[in-house]
Amino acid sequence: MVLGLGGRFLGKASGWIAVAAEGLALLAGVWIALTEASASTVYHDRSFVWFSLPDGTNLVMGTLVSPLGALMLIVVNVVGFLVVLYSIEYMGHEEGLPRYYAELMLFLTAMNGVVLADNYVEFILFWELVGLCSYLLIGFFWKRPSAASAAKKAFLVTRVGDVMFFVGVFIFFTAFATQTVNPAFASSVSVYPGASCPGHLTPTWACSGFVFAPPNTDSNVPFLAASALSGAANQTLMTLGGIMILGGAAGKSAQFPLHTWLPDAMEGPTTVSALIHAATMVAAGVFLLAITSMYLGFTPDAALVILGIGGFTALFAGTMGLVANDIKRVIAYSTMSQLGYMTMAVGAASFLVVGPGAGMYHLFTHAFFKALLFLSAGSVIHALNTQDLFEMGGLLKAMPVTGYTMLIGALALSGVPPFSGFFSKDALLSLTWTAAQKDPVALPFFLMAATGVFLTALYTFRLWFLTFSGSKGRSEAAHHAHEPSWIMRAPLVTLAALSVVAGFFPLIGGFNHWLPGLSYGIFGFTQTSKGWVFAAADLELAIASLALAFAGIAVAFALWGNGRVFHLADDSVWKAPQKVLVRKYYFDEAYDGLAHGVILGAARVFDWVDRYVIDGTIHGFEQVFSMASLRARRAQTGLVSSYAMWIVFGLVLLLIFVLYGIPYLGTLWGG
Repeated sequence: MVLGLGGRFLGKASGWIAVAAEGLALLAGVWIALTEASASTVYHDRSFVWFSLPDGTNLVMGTLVSPLGALMLIVVNVVGFLVVLYSIEYMGHEEGLPRYYAELMLFLTAMNGVVLADNYVEFILFWELVGLCSYLLIGFFWKRPSAASAAKKAFLVTRVGDVMFFVGVFIFFTAFATQTVNPAFASSVSVYPGASCPGHLTPTWACSGFVFAPPNTDSNVPFLAASALSGAANQTLMTLGGIMILGGAAGKSAQFPLHTWLPDAMEGPTTVSALIHAATMVAAGVFLLAITSMYLGFTPDAALVILGIGGFTALFAGTMGLVANDIKRVIAYSTMSQLGYMTMAVGAASFLVVGPGAGMYHLFTHAFFKALLFLSAGSVIHALNTQDLFEMGGLLKAMPVTGYTMLIGALALSGVPPFSGFFSKDALLSLTWTAAQKDPVALPFFLMAATGVFLTALYTFRLWFLTFSGSKGRSEAAHHAHEPSWIMRAPLVTLAALSVVAGFFPLIGGFNHWLPGLSYGIFGFTQTSKGWVFAAADLELAIASLALAFAGIAVAFALWGNGRVFHLADDSVWKAPQKVLVRKYYFDEAYDGLAHGVILGAARVFDWVDRYVIDGTIHGFEQVFSMASLRARRAQTGLVSSYAMWIVFGLVLLLIFVLYGIPYLGTLWGG
């Protein structure tokens, strides 16, 4: 509010005010998260009844500090602080900085609200605010038509997912409206004023405010898990509700088929891409799936659908990253693919009835190395004033800090040890392999995800080699490139360090509390109640994944290393598939066809019905009464003799009706 209302008078100081504010949020978030980690198995909830409905249902507002929320506090505020600091120089020459920082602060406020919300109603309020801020920030360069169009596209596509999310929440409300809470929580729920609904011996979930978890309860006990209600709840309805929740997550996390907005969202500032489209908003969809799996649960069928959508998106998005020439769009496709891995892991965890720790682990590590890649790309764009990979090259000597920090991000994204991406990707692949062993339906999607490992390394190092390798640049601007100031380099170095060490965090005892269900993936060992035990299958998967990553790097070097620029020949048989990938599988055209052909066609039909049937009927009555009134008006001559004639005529008609009409009708009706 300070920046938005008074930013015009603050000038460039508005940026440092934003840095200070987010710095305080970072300190508070870290303190809360560490406190939660030391609390072991207790949820911390502070809430109050917002208002009550006549049937006894309460709507609650409050804050819930849970293991998953504590992890997200770290992710949101660490990346948020570094991006705001980076913006001081990167955005320093732009117009409208007070608006930029105000929108950035509002977005971070909304993300912290999503993370700390303790019930679905409150979650939805902040979820919508996140979507609004995304629209505002993507369209920051509103004078540029492509940016304005991308902002509208992001808003509309994510709205489709939001409507599905609403429907899913309503379905859960319906399914649980008469279900009593888990007996383990019956005493805790009663702390809410008016929690007991009329006609129920124990409080229901709906009547207690739709809260995720009551305060001071054991976080190891599933709260209203679907499996616990399998005998009472309608499983078909629960499956539909879970798929609708997936729709909401797919919209925010750019999962197939609601993925089309994310590449176009790169029209926004690079800092926005690093914050919103790498670590926070797009991760909110995965967070939604994770908390739903923890507190409500998904049926096995819904879990397999989630697993399938994630596994398919991991491969599907990776193929498009192979042909993109815009440095930010390549990273955007990578984001879609990695979010697919996380979605797949949450689905696999729900299917195996374990916590979503593996998916959240990858979300945690991915936030750092993906923000690093975006900010490194921003450093290159800042120096060259272009986003075209084929106008770069040979930048490593001129920009060593940017080049080597981006290399760390590329290695982490590709899953190469000892960088963090290796450990988290190994964890979710192991989990998905376990799900495939339980049900072969999941096997094709596991294989898609494994193929995605090769593609990830290939397109990531295609980007790095085209940008930094070679002895000279391919454009005049590349010959004069130089490193930015420390304000931009410091976030790069910090994120690079986190990308190296974050993979080892699960070895810290308290950190494991933030990752419920994570028992796979650290150096080929499995964590059990007796400690770390060697897991041969997991080690084999890790070796196979690493081999695929190295193969992708080798192919990328062969085609684009040392300044080489590989182009397909005009008569190549791969030209047609390349065109399909460049056109993004024609999804934009398909959606445009759907909008213009089906939706607009239906709108024209309804418009015709409205104009000529509904309005036509009303106008027809208007004309009938208008004509009747016109004729009646002509009868008003003002002559007494004329009026007397009509009176006599009327009396004659009335007499005839009395003498002949009434007897006839009486006989006809039996009277």
